[in-house]
Amino acid sequence: MNKLILATGSNLNYLHKMTGYLKSIEANSNFDSNYLVFLGDDEMRMKYEKIKIVNVYQKDLEIVPSNYCIQHGEFLKSKEFDQSTSDDDVIFFTDGDIKIQRELTENEVTRFKNFKDDDVYVGYNASPTDTLYDESLRLGIIDRESSLLKKDLKKIKVYNTGVLAMNKKTWLKLMNQFIEAYPEVDKTFHHYAKQQWLLSLLINTMGYNVYEMPYDIHNHRHYPSPVGTQQDGDGNVYYNNKKVLFKHKWD
Repeated sequence: MNKLILATGSNLNYLHKMTGYLKSIEANSNFDSNYLVFLGDDEMRMKYEKIKIVNVYQKDLEIVPSNYCIQHGEFLKSKEFDQSTSDDDVIFFTDGDIKIQRELTENEVTRFKNFKDDDVYVGYNASPTDTLYDESLRLGIIDRESSLLKKDLKKIKVYNTGVLAMNKKTWLKLMNQFIEAYPEVDKTFHHYAKQQWLLSLLINTMGYNVYEMPYDIHNHRHYPSPVGTQQDGDGNVYYNNKKVLFKHKWD
């Protein structure tokens, strides 16, 4: 049977910012496996019972964004991670400034394990109607003659890829498309969120089946929180009275 895998990534400079997330995984994750994919040569000696720490080496990567976040799929170039996962395993790859607040429910486990090839699970950015055009204005445009800006961007959604899920086979397909397209995006925009912009473009235009996460799965404060979101005195975040799975930038 396929597995549900929770993975995140870091380099040495960012690692200290992830302590809260890693502790929350230890406390709350009931994913079948949890991974920290470390970008670098150092051997990490942190002791976590639930979290497997594996290395990926910069020399093996084709794209290293300015923020060293390899959310586009090259985390799969970790030999140990690759060898321990199968094509139909569903991988949730997340940013590191997140907390997991609860276990997956039985219904969530069943639903996520049923993701098929080309299914992509992702949540909203500024709102359910936020577009690549809106995001392009935020990123700072370098090349106003870029072919990317000639697309009808007002008709294409932008998502927040801080939590992004699909099976391994689909991750590999998306990774290769991203590597091919990234040079054009890189010269078009300033901000490192150009990575998120390109991922959104690809999953919307390259034949993927996009399933949108509700706010009780991924709830972030990159923008004002949606109506129905509340935080209690202990810092727990709820959406419509259901505890959120991944709270993002709430602390």
